[in-house]
Amino acid sequence: MAPLPVNILCGYLGAGKTTLLNRLLEQRQERILVMVNDFGDIAIDVSLISLRSADTIQLSNGCICCTMGGGLFEAFERALRFGNKVDRLVIEASGVAEPRRLASFALAEPDLDCRAVVAVTDPQTLPERLADPRIGKVVESQIRGADAVFLSRADIASRVSMRRVARLTAGLNPLASQHRALDGVFMQALAAPHDGRSLSALAPERDHQRLFASRTIALGPAPERGRLAEIIERHRHAVHRLKGYVRCAGIERPLLVQLAGGALSLDPAALPEGMQVNRLVAISPDAKALARLEADLGLAVA
Repeated sequence: MAPLPVNILCGYLGAGKTTLLNRLLEQRQERILVMVNDFGDIAIDVSLISLRSADTIQLSNGCICCTMGGGLFEAFERALRFGNKVDRLVIEASGVAEPRRLASFALAEPDLDCRAVVAVTDPQTLPERLADPRIGKVVESQIRGADAVFLSRADIASRVSMRRVARLTAGLNPLASQHRALDGVFMQALAAPHDGRSLSALAPERDHQRLFASRTIALGPAPERGRLAEIIERHRHAVHRLKGYVRCAGIERPLLVQLAGGALSLDPAALPEGMQVNRLVAISPDAKALARLEADLGLAVA
């Protein structure tokens, strides 16, 4: 199965992210999975809802809205479980959050395809926000790190405000495309590959590197299941995500090995067509932790 395209949506409090999310959920071009911190102000038309639970709203047009719940890794794992039921994942970063963390993980996760980071701004308040010594740097970094900038409330903003904000935005990020409506051009911008700007522009000046390292670990033939689980368990706090199919000694079916949020599972599973076995993809903010895991696995299960 092809990696799931994922977009990160950022913007300061009140910028208009919720309005954009509502409109994304109403459109019929793609089956979009939107993940938010909580449903809160997401105003979904009741007539569109086909199924609702405590943390999921499924719409008749194929779109889905979920709360993040738990941690970042559990949220991504949950999104991937939707499989081919969705065409795109859109994640709302909270107003003061650092989208670089989400983008960095999406770039490291082989089952995700990191596409455009979108910054939402309100033309009527952006100049004031940028000038505010308390929050100006946050708002500025969100725009600098974006692949696309969505100017919300363009229908009620004056032409003077729109021209001023367009100049401000272009000055901060001349490479980002600017959009005023959720139209075909904007949907094409969502599909564009992420160029990595958010990993530097949204990061503190002292840290311009990716927050997550990724490593593919090759195992020897037919490792013993218990020993494999024991080794991974020892590293579960340092390794934040691990996934792969493994053929273990004495077990007929391959095992899907998954580690997310500190929880490890090794379950019999059908092997997807073209999928290699006895290879684990591991992700961690600590590259040395991945090297230690690979060394332990190589010594014990080779």
